[in-house]
Amino acid sequence: MACLNGRISYASWRLRIFRQLFQPNGSPEVGYRAISTNNGAREPRSAASADKTLKSTPTEEAEAAASEDKKGLGRPPRPSELLPQSPLLTNPRPGHDKLHKKKRRPDPNESDIHLNPWAQALASPLRACKVTGARVPRAFMSEWGFVQRPDVEDKLWLLPVGLMKDKLYPSSTNPPQEEHTKNDDIDKTDANKKTRHLTLRIVDRLPLLRTLTSTYWSTKTNRKREPLAKLIPHRWKHPLGPVTSWEESQLSLREDTPTFTLKMMRRDVVQKLKAASDPPNMQPEAKRRVWTVLPVSKYGRAYLARRTWSMEPFERMECCGVLVMNRRRGKPGRVTGLWPRMPEIVCISKEKKVAPVFDLTVMLGEEELEELREYCPRLFGKTAVVLRPDNKATVEAMLALWRLRGFVRSDGLLEPPKVKVRLRSKWRSNYLL
Repeated sequence: MACLNGRISYASWRLRIFRQLFQPNGSPEVGYRAISTNNGAREPRSAASADKTLKSTPTEEAEAAASEDKKGLGRPPRPSELLPQSPLLTNPRPGHDKLHKKKRRPDPNESDIHLNPWAQALASPLRACKVTGARVPRAFMSEWGFVQRPDVEDKLWLLPVGLMKDKLYPSSTNPPQEEHTKNDDIDKTDANKKTRHLTLRIVDRLPLLRTLTSTYWSTKTNRKREPLAKLIPHRWKHPLGPVTSWEESQLSLREDTPTFTLKMMRRDVVQKLKAASDPPNMQPEAKRRVWTVLPVSKYGRAYLARRTWSMEPFERMECCGVLVMNRRRGKPGRVTGLWPRMPEIVCISKEKKVAPVFDLTVMLGEEELEELREYCPRLFGKTAVVLRPDNKATVEAMLALWRLRGFVRSDGLLEPPKVKVRLRSKWRSNYLL
């Protein structure tokens, strides 16, 4: 087969075209293939290649490569570069790029997510409760650990150590292991140091603690094994962990565990509310608008909902919470003798932004409420206030209120159930007569 446009064969013409397509830039066009008959001889090097071998530093090599690139910019592209390329070469890993693409930058409306306490709590990692097995966000769980009893030697209590950090570790500069005397045994010091840092997570529910404590003390006698040992994970027990069988037998629960835990949570809420009420020096309170006093004249559901509905719209209304501080001019029911319940949620302004209601008259005791009124009477002396967090201290205060609200929820003593009163009807009695 011969080419019609010349006197060379088709194979020679095709070979010449391939050489033109794939030849490097700047190399002279060769019409034939040079075959070397001497295997030991080498082709003489050009001046450019000789100069490259003399250069030893990587800086000089980079400069030479940059100069060659500049020279090649003015040259026309090779014919092979003009041909369409396979997507297997241009995009070899399409799935990797799709999975590892850069995340978009947050919008200005989404950048205040760190000031939203509800988002911060729900975004905390899920953890399993050691008592119920339920997996809930870590923000709604308390850390429990072993604490040595002060009245009885070699006895351990299971207490909420996450709420007692200021009592257990009064100074952050002095670690707890330095409190031991030098005359103590080394083994005992190591055991105390290991068991002190072991913590369990239990969901914040007061009815659960009441049931757990009553069950523990009702079955105190005639049992061979300590029931609290079932709460200890297997990896903590000997020989895998530091907890021995003797320490398991010394573990006990306080009789007033529900009351003690409630007291610790209330104290934590009071401390964080005090920190949130202190205005920072950066910005005045009028511009921050963290606290807004509601002109509620009477304690009741309708009075509170009417005042929150009539508020003017403002930024980040969905992050707010309503705090009820006292029962001004309120009266308990004549039949049941119970105080009226506040709604769980209310609408802020006519835009219907929902905000939770924290009734501190139920969540806190009289001592805690009086302490707050003495600390800041202009805020905590009112009937109701609106809290909108804008920094870390106010966000932590809102989260502490939310935890305490969930802790006392559905408790028979603090929140008695609604009593269904069935009054006798005179019409029914007359009909029967």
